Amino acid sequence: MDRTAFIVVSICIFLLYLTWPSPPAPSQRPDSRTNSVSEPSVNPATKQITPATNTTLPVDADSMAPVALESEKLVSLETENSIFTFTSAGGLKSVGLNKHKADPSSSTNNNIIYLNHGAKLPVFSLGGIDDNEFSIRNDDDWLTMVSTNQAGIRITKNFTTSSNYLLQTSIKLENTTDKPIILKPRTLNLGTSIPINEPNVRSVWGVQFYDGEEMLQIDEAWFENRTLGCFPGTPRNYFASDRLKGITTKNWTSVHNRFFSIATMPTQPLPGSIAHSQKVPIENTNQSIDGQYIHNTGISASFKFPSEQLEPGQYLEQEFTTYAGPKEYKSLVQLGVTYENSLQTIMDFDGFFGFFSRILLRSMNGLNSWGLSYAWSIIVITIILKLVFFPLTRSSTLSMKRMAAFQPQMAEIREKYKSDPQKMNKKTMEFMRENKINPMGSCLPMLLQIPIFIGYFFMLQSAIELRGAEFLWASDLSESDTVIEIAGFPINPLPILMTITMFLQMRMNPTSPTMDPMQQKMMQFMPLMIAVFCYSFPSGLALYWTTSNILGILQTKMTRDIVANVPNATPANSALAKPIKAKNKRKK
Repeated sequence: MDRTAFIVVSICIFLLYLTWPSPPAPSQRPDSRTNSVSEPSVNPATKQITPATNTTLPVDADSMAPVALESEKLVSLETENSIFTFTSAGGLKSVGLNKHKADPSSSTNNNIIYLNHGAKLPVFSLGGIDDNEFSIRNDDDWLTMVSTNQAGIRITKNFTTSSNYLLQTSIKLENTTDKPIILKPRTLNLGTSIPINEPNVRSVWGVQFYDGEEMLQIDEAWFENRTLGCFPGTPRNYFASDRLKGITTKNWTSVHNRFFSIATMPTQPLPGSIAHSQKVPIENTNQSIDGQYIHNTGISASFKFPSEQLEPGQYLEQEFTTYAGPKEYKSLVQLGVTYENSLQTIMDFDGFFGFFSRILLRSMNGLNSWGLSYAWSIIVITIILKLVFFPLTRSSTLSMKRMAAFQPQMAEIREKYKSDPQKMNKKTMEFMRENKINPMGSCLPMLLQIPIFIGYFFMLQSAIELRGAEFLWASDLSESDTVIEIAGFPINPLPILMTITMFLQMRMNPTSPTMDPMQQKMMQFMPLMIAVFCYSFPSGLALYWTTSNILGILQTKMTRDIVANVPNATPANSALAKPIKAKNKRKK
């Protein structure tokens, strides 16, 4: 196997390792065959939702013991982008996103995405504090919940919406008795992460904690604690941050899946508090596109507060800003600047490869703003990259031709110094320098394109722009382009075309002269191996790779006439080869 093939296979294995999911929890087939997740209907005039029987019980976040209610009242605040549905159980039940469908290819309008749907804990419920049903009052754009618990603490929660998928929340705890009350350690639920559909190699879901400097991701694999992602380990029960100074205004916590997030940011420091996460059960419902999958385990996030004492008449008030919407990088950057907390880190575009993801996403959105579809934007970006790298590709082809032409002399050097490997390598490198042969020339273009390939991959993992983007038969560039299944096996045309073009490109390129016959036979199967590794990757990535292969074939045809003028090397061309020939003559 040559260096290029090894690099390509290593990349695919690396990406598969990063994205391979843990085995899903046991599931069952639902009775309903609908393709959408339904919520009670909204009365736009009053912003009220028809009262319903209790389907979600408030849960003590410490004991996970549900507090039974005879009925549950639901009230909503609706904006152009969102439907925030609140429950008398003490918080935000779900968030509907009007502009995003559970099935992007559906033409109906009643199957929008709901965040936190199916979670037993409402967002902003207080574990260890909430033990009674809340009364709900809706005044203009404010929604107020009030309840007094058994200890005599009046709990007041105020909610109001604003633009850009934002929700403002204040929570007030007041001692209404004439005696001091000790608030035991309590939790504030921040939502439950649920995969958008059945977990697979493209699944991205869990909890993210940002401490003002770096982001930590907690997902199902973290709780399973497998060695190298495969071998069983000791499962973890919960995550708790080790920050002793407490949550600051630069911190945020996000429950997210591949394309959507609920991120909560405190507006004032929370001394002594920590971030907390654990696996929790969810109701038998989900965002499945085919309506046939139930994932009954979620991952919850919360702030955990220390014990405090409230004197008679004293109150404690905390405020939060929550973003509940799609992972749109541009919008998240603006919010990050506004709140000075790098909210765009939700996209996980930090680091070396993240730099390329950001550049590619900005370029793709820029071309799309000029009227190009996202598919054609990917194609145009690939063409531009090929033009930029063409001088290196040409130099690589010339280097390979020169190496093949001087192979007889290099073979003589290896034969002469085979008993002294160190000297053999030294003489070989001297010979290459003298004849302007770059041993890395054939690998350099591939090495430079590795960050772009990985950047594309991670950008496609979470960029909401490509969700539902179409190209020819591919209905969603963020998913595989399956057109039909035969005996349960999906037929994905783009990875098949990618494999064919890769095979043709390999046949056109000169074989490395140092490769033995066995390696040459292995190379013939290399496109098939890569197809197996990458068959279920997003079709947008396969479109990029296929386009790159086609352009590579054209570039190879263009360079054939140029490299045909490289002279065949003879012993006379090399000062190193002359003594080898002379020695052979003396032996005769």
